[in-house]
Amino acid sequence: MSSSSKVKNPNEKSHGFVWAIVALLVVIIAVVAYIVIDGKKANSERIAQNTESVGFNVSFADNAVVLKSDKAAADAKNVEVYEDFACPHCADLATATDEAMKKAIEDGKIIVHIRSLNFLDGMAESKPGREALTTINGHATKAGTAAYVVAKAQEGDAYWNFRKYLLENQSDIYGSVDEEQLSKLAADYGTSSDVVKTIKSGSEKESYRKVALANYDTLDKEHDGVSSPRIFINGEEYTGENGRMEGWVEAATK
Repeated sequence: MSSSSKVKNPNEKSHGFVWAIVALLVVIIAVVAYIVIDGKKANSERIAQNTESVGFNVSFADNAVVLKSDKAAADAKNVEVYEDFACPHCADLATATDEAMKKAIEDGKIIVHIRSLNFLDGMAESKPGREALTTINGHATKAGTAAYVVAKAQEGDAYWNFRKYLLENQSDIYGSVDEEQLSKLAADYGTSSDVVKTIKSGSEKESYRKVALANYDTLDKEHDGVSSPRIFINGEEYTGENGRMEGWVEAATK
C-alpha cells in the first residue's frame, strides 16, 4: 500500500501575506484620507463660526485700506493705523481693540485707514533699512500682499475676517504660511475665485511692496522713524498712557 503527499505551492503563503499587506495599506490610506478631510471640514466650520459681518465699506486709497461706514458723520475722526503682520505688538493691539474699532466705524464715529508695513521682514532676514523693502519676501510681505489683494477687491467681510485671523493667530502661523495656504484661507473667508488665484500667484507682491515702502517713508520722514504699531488721530499721534495704546478707540470717539 502506497501513500502519497500533496505538493503545496511554496508561493501560496507569500501571496496571502502580500494581500494582507495590501489590505492594511488600503485601510491606512482610508484612515489618513478621513483624518485630512475631517480636519479640513472642522477648520472650515471653525472659521465659519468666527466669521463676522461688517457694517462698513472697504476700499483702497492713498496706500491705505479705508474702513468707512455709510453713517460716517461729517466730523468723524480719521484714524491711521500703521501695522505689520509680523509685529507681535500689532497683533496684541488688534486683539484688544478691534471689536471696539469695528463698532466705532459702524456707528460712523471714525474712519480708519489701515497702513500696512513689512519692515520687520528686513529685521528677520538681517537686512534692516529701506532698500531691503523692495526685495524681501518674509511673513509680513506674504500676509500683507494677500490682505492687500482682498482689500482692493472691496470685499468687506472677507477683508475684516482675513486680517483678524492673520493678526490674532500670528504666533501660530508666523513663517509657516505661503501664498497657496494664504489663498486657501482667503477662500474660506468667502473671497472671489479671482482674488484667490491672484493671492496664490503672488503677482501683486511688487505692488504691495511699493505700498509698504510708501508707508515706511511717511513714518520715517514725517513721524520721527519707523516702528509699529502707530496710531494717528486726525494727524496727531496717540501714544496712550505710559505707552499703552489700548485706549485709542475711546480717545478717538470722545
